[in-house]
Amino acid sequence: MNETSGDGTAFRSSVGLAFIGGYADASGYLLARTFTGHLTGNCVLAAVSAAGKDWYLTFTRLMAVIAFLGGLFYSLILDRFLPVRLRQYSLVIAMLTEVLLFLSASLLLSNRATQELFILCMCFALGVQNGALHKTNGISVHSTYMTGMVTTLMQKGFNYYSSKQSHKEESAKDSTRLSIQVLAPMWISFISGALTGAVIVSSFRSIGLWAVVLLLILLILLELKQTRQTMLL
Repeated sequence: MNETSGDGTAFRSSVGLAFIGGYADASGYLLARTFTGHLTGNCVLAAVSAAGKDWYLTFTRLMAVIAFLGGLFYSLILDRFLPVRLRQYSLVIAMLTEVLLFLSASLLLSNRATQELFILCMCFALGVQNGALHKTNGISVHSTYMTGMVTTLMQKGFNYYSSKQSHKEESAKDSTRLSIQVLAPMWISFISGALTGAVIVSSFRSIGLWAVVLLLILLILLELKQTRQTMLL
């Protein structure tokens, strides 16, 4: 599950999924005090909880890490074992899985006794997303956390704007420019998603998760349209 069909579609999907990554991570933290989109934050929070001897919270946060890794493993299985004729729909299948998991999460949070299941669904969904699209136009990307991508963006941006023009460096500068054009919009989209998620979920609680479901459905329809057009060429 590297790139979707067509550079434009791959870029559009990446920006859309980055928005969903930010939205879902902010939502998960507001609703369950757990990061649902990446490992570092939960590992640190688990260590802090363990130091404070809050074993229940430690277990919950470690469970979130395991669920995220489980989602990533699921996406790898899809990529490896889907029949050849279905591999072009691998991203669509991953996003459909996310839709089901986000819907389940929104229903589970209505009952306090099922908060752990809510965390499992959210983390598994974002693990699936992280593995489903990890390249856009040949650029390595992550749609559920930004640390690595922002670091790469800063490095490439600094090198691009501080280096002098030369014929030998022209190809490298084109590659750097492409990386900036992909990573910068994704970073902005992720932050926008986190802000939007924080505002909506603060007001509507678990019902606010329906917004990412609707966006995922839109991305699925666009992806299916592009895949069919590619098949007809």
